[in-house]
Amino acid sequence: MLTIGIDGLRRDAFVAAKTPHLDSLVADGTLCLETRVTSDDVTDSDTVSGPGWTTFLTGVWADRHGVLDNSFKGRDAKAAPHGFALAKQVKPSIRTASFLCWTPLRTHVTTDADIDVVVTPGKNASASTVWKAADQSLAWSAVPVLRNDDLDWAFIYFGSTDETGHSYGFHPSVPPYVAAIENVDRMVGELLEAVQQRETYAEEDWLVLVSTDHGGEGTGHGGGRENPNVFTAPMIVSGAAAMKGQPIQRAEGAAPPATVDLVTVALTHLQVPINPEWKLAGSVDGWLQPASTTAEAISEQ
Repeated sequence: MLTIGIDGLRRDAFVAAKTPHLDSLVADGTLCLETRVTSDDVTDSDTVSGPGWTTFLTGVWADRHGVLDNSFKGRDAKAAPHGFALAKQVKPSIRTASFLCWTPLRTHVTTDADIDVVVTPGKNASASTVWKAADQSLAWSAVPVLRNDDLDWAFIYFGSTDETGHSYGFHPSVPPYVAAIENVDRMVGELLEAVQQRETYAEEDWLVLVSTDHGGEGTGHGGGRENPNVFTAPMIVSGAAAMKGQPIQRAEGAAPPATVDLVTVALTHLQVPINPEWKLAGSVDGWLQPASTTAEAISEQ
């Protein structure tokens, strides 16, 4: 399984960008452009990377993981472990890999990876340029692992989209921002190609999850809990096990699709039983096919 995080991915800019590799994932799964990155019931956290990525990686909101801003003050790793740690509680043999270039995530959240790659962006050029280089280094580091390793779950983080938005603006009319999205899509293509080149790919059941921590407005995104350009974002679930090309269906009164769903979807796909004591806030509803349907889809490949 491959989880891809694209920092600061605004939904209408994603739609405007030319993203053939992400589009191929959408064609083999489900895209929701209304995915929430905040909860109406948990109002303390800001629309910034700290709480956004902690929610993405732990499957719970800030009332449980404790992160309200980019200081990570209040982080409760015992109450809200990384999804990798939850998987290993049940299946210790699960092999994981993490590739990221925003170092606070490594310090406070992604501490449970068997393969742990961190690239620190340089400071000798513009922010968007050095983050673009860091992202490419991560992609190149991930490719041989995805192609050759006996891997169960990988997470790759790309930060250049967010840095470009801060420099030039988060909007589909901003050429550098759209170009940054398109460049990340190119690297996503490198990752997907590596997965497809695995010797055992035909016998494996890969699921690819893609989303973000927040959107953006102007050159920022903080204080965006009331702005749908910030608190809603694209999310893709793709693969044989994913629902195909239909709007997310949730029962009346159920929580809307959200990035908090990612860990629940991932654990379910890895056949890790969800322990109620984990108090995960996510749902697979609308993202994954029923188990019997999934088995049939895989058998037909």
